[in-house]
Amino acid sequence: MGVFREITIEWDGAEYVFTPSNKLLRRIEGQGVNIAVLMHGLAVGPISAPSLAFVAAEFLKAGGAVVTEDEVFGYIMTATQGQIDAIATSVATAITPVEPNEKKPEAPAVKSPLSKTAKQKR
Repeated sequence: MGVFREITIEWDGAEYVFTPSNKLLRRIEGQGVNIAVLMHGLAVGPISAPSLAFVAAEFLKAGGAVVTEDEVFGYIMTATQGQIDAIATSVATAITPVEPNEKKPEAPAVKSPLSKTAKQKR
């Protein structure tokens, strides 16, 4: 059972799917972003735009995107509040571990015809 939930983040018209890990969070913190401070900012504000951009870029890269933190920062600085909220919500959801009693989706009864590397969009 994984600690984190699978997350889909949309970027530049494509969807990127990944599951965060403690290793990824430690790598992010090793670059100077305090996850606890970021989560507090996401919950009650203010949000550090550079930190949000860095974390979102790292999550997108974990999902296979080719993106820089500068590109994400530029997007955040010109985005509407709704667009910023969508990024912040994705980041907060990704960082928050699954609750112990949270029901995970059941595995399908029939094998999917998709290849092992393909992710089915939900």
